[in-house]
Amino acid sequence: MNKTIIYAIVSICILLVCSIVAYSFMSPGSGTSSPSPTLTITPSSTTNPASTPASLTQQVTDMTGRVVTVPNNITRIIAIKAGCLRMLTYMDARSLICAVEQTETTPDGRPYSLANPEYATLSIIGPAHGGDPELIASQNPDVVFVTYTTADNLNALQSQLGVPVIGLLYGGLDSAESRQTLYEGFNLIGQVLHKEARATELINYINGLVDDLNTRTSNIADVDKPTVYIGGLSASGSHGFTSTSLTYSPFVLTNAKNVLSHLELNSTSVVNIDLEAVPGLNPEIIFIDYNGLTLAREDVQNHLDVFNQLDAIDNGKVYGVLGYNWYTTNFDTSLVDAYYVGSVLYPSQFSDIDPVQKANEIYTFMCGTPVYEQMVALYGPFGQVTIN
Repeated sequence: MNKTIIYAIVSICILLVCSIVAYSFMSPGSGTSSPSPTLTITPSSTTNPASTPASLTQQVTDMTGRVVTVPNNITRIIAIKAGCLRMLTYMDARSLICAVEQTETTPDGRPYSLANPEYATLSIIGPAHGGDPELIASQNPDVVFVTYTTADNLNALQSQLGVPVIGLLYGGLDSAESRQTLYEGFNLIGQVLHKEARATELINYINGLVDDLNTRTSNIADVDKPTVYIGGLSASGSHGFTSTSLTYSPFVLTNAKNVLSHLELNSTSVVNIDLEAVPGLNPEIIFIDYNGLTLAREDVQNHLDVFNQLDAIDNGKVYGVLGYNWYTTNFDTSLVDAYYVGSVLYPSQFSDIDPVQKANEIYTFMCGTPVYEQMVALYGPFGQVTIN
């Protein structure tokens, strides 16, 4: 064969082979023996907030009806407005408190503060009844709890702080409805802080005390009950003898025969009655809140013509009780007072109760430490007092 033709055929074959090899590298879908290189992408260490796993947060509905997203891992909390730090103390959240209002650095008769002096060493986030938003934010709390406010105010504060804000209602002890509100607050705190067991324990304990007081006193006939009066109650400050209440919790809890029950009072909170009405009340037993004892004595000295008509004063039937209205209600002291009141009004029904031991039991369970003696140092002991 002609050499020229042979060279031409060989050249064409070489060109075809080169073209096939070149195409196999250019085409991503060709060939099975030499797969295309794989590009490995390493994820960034920064997580997109929009893709944060739901397990890191939970949604709760606060007591004003707001739905709030809170972190599951909470290590720093702040309580603002009256009673809020008290509720968190009862809920055994003391170690999570990172800062307090100015007023919380001076105990002054609040058992939860007396029992936890470390509160006085924490950073201050402003004055009572709300603090300062900038100072609150500077403490980097995970959650802020607030009492005595509205949903709109809570939303505004949450927007300003950039952290979840939980609204609590405070409740009380003087009715089933007010106790239910109190318990709902404990349950909400328990849900946010994963302290549901403590909420249940606390509710059961308070219910147990309320039931015990009622069991001891509910079957006593009215004719066998002495008439009683409470004076010197605090309300935004100290007041004298005429500062009283139709729904004084220790009386309500012991089914006491309050001499105010026949008066047409327009309020179920603390009120000041007319001095002229006092002689007509003439209770058999008088209790005076130690917060108002000095002022009550002044009232008596200034109006001897009025108070000399009261049999309880003549008979030495006047007794001092611990004040429980200080930055709203100290529920522990209210229960402590109830057992003392019961022991005075119905000695046989409370013969097994030592009011001082019961006081320290209640303070220990609710606040963490027995503080009756510290309360006595501030107020005075359970016992008879003179006001004339």
